Amino acid sequence: MKKIKILSKFNIDMKDYNNELEKILENKLFSYDVKNLLLSMLYKIENAYKDYETVKRQVPTKKEYIENILRIIKEKCLKIFLVKAGTAEAEELEKNNLLFKIDKKNGEIICFQNELIILTAILELDSSYITLNMKYEYLEEPLTKLIEYGNIESNVEVIRDFNGWSWDIVTKEIKNIEFNFIYQTLLLINGIKNINNKKYANILDIATKMTVNKYIEDEKNKEYFERIKKIKDEKQERLELFNNKKELITKITNEKKEYSKQIEKIDKLLNNDEALRKEYYSRNKKLPSKEKIFSISFLVDILNKERLGLIKKIEECNKIILPKEFIEQKNKLEEEIKFLNDIFELDKNEYEIKLCNEFLKIANDLILKINEENKQELINWIYKIRYYRYIPISNIEYIKDIKQLEPNFKKIIELILRKAENLKVWDEISNNEEVTYNIVKEVFNMKMICLQSLNIQFKYENKILYADYYDGTIIETTHKLNANNVRIKKKVKLFI
Repeated sequence: MKKIKILSKFNIDMKDYNNELEKILENKLFSYDVKNLLLSMLYKIENAYKDYETVKRQVPTKKEYIENILRIIKEKCLKIFLVKAGTAEAEELEKNNLLFKIDKKNGEIICFQNELIILTAILELDSSYITLNMKYEYLEEPLTKLIEYGNIESNVEVIRDFNGWSWDIVTKEIKNIEFNFIYQTLLLINGIKNINNKKYANILDIATKMTVNKYIEDEKNKEYFERIKKIKDEKQERLELFNNKKELITKITNEKKEYSKQIEKIDKLLNNDEALRKEYYSRNKKLPSKEKIFSISFLVDILNKERLGLIKKIEECNKIILPKEFIEQKNKLEEEIKFLNDIFELDKNEYEIKLCNEFLKIANDLILKINEENKQELINWIYKIRYYRYIPISNIEYIKDIKQLEPNFKKIIELILRKAENLKVWDEISNNEEVTYNIVKEVFNMKMICLQSLNIQFKYENKILYADYYDGTIIETTHKLNANNVRIKKKVKLFI
């Protein structure tokens, strides 16, 4: 354990999480290599977390993050096996295009020896995600996957894109770029926690349609695709009935008769022990082992729930015939069919732009509300907008590369500029608004970690104005400005 003890010395100014991890590992039957890999992973997290927190802003505290990782290792990780290149285990992972494999039930991880890979596997082993309550039940499956994928990508970012001195986005390591883009968009406005909040209805509608469209594209989700397609067809048929009220009443009457027959059958079972026993064996014979009914008393509970469900369906049938309810139901059907059609006919580029514009609209509204009392929020939004521009939309492009978004990005940067000067967050650069904007917009294209250490120096060369952007004393970039004879300070430390 000598190497492990040495690694503990790296943590000098914070709580000794290495020591905590070592205590957890003392009670684990992991190999020496696994224990060292986990400690190396933790060191990388601690080393990069400050930069991750500075750049992204919408993250848990370092304490919350690390304690969550330690909890998963302690409670969920029972076995971890490292795979070496060239072995049969490695070939099996590579054949399936995998870097790791997990077994949640048995708390088992099989992975290559890499800090990012093992962190991803640990996070995937945990399943404590948000509980959803969606408008349509069939949306829960893809949206749960969005949150699972997004949460993992957001959390591994700390060692994927940060190394303690720079911010370098490794897009090839992002498992699902489209899900990551949707998730991060919602995360930055706290939309994940407020997924059922009406204030976010528009952006969530766009994000939901994009998520389901992406989900049904995957061949692995073919069963879900068939299910949602069937729902769409059934809703369409139902709407056609609503357009022919006579046929609708005939169908509703037949449905009520069928539901009544089923209730009658359940009542006979509940009042006849022998019939109940036969039903118990008959149902269990058809069910797989993990879904078998535990006992006859459990079956009684199931039958009572089925009975209540049928009574509810009869009540719904009775309601539909009422004039007011008829109109409401028809409107709901039309709304849901449009929603489903939008998913199947979705234009990805169009919705990508829609999602970004909705995000910028919400951000604009939130920034407008910032005042002297909460001006720290303005600094947070300066970082958030810069971070948002660098969210990947493909392996080679970022949100900032979408030309159609330039007017709304310009609008929000100008708002930030006005607010920052009024609230004395930024120094005043020039009395020329256009020149000031062209200087400041470059800040949102820079990838230096701490923007508060930025200072800008100006110089004229052959009557052309240049701005040199420094991170402390190190020059980051130079920007040529289309301006001459503009009165401007020679040097500005942007943040006051």
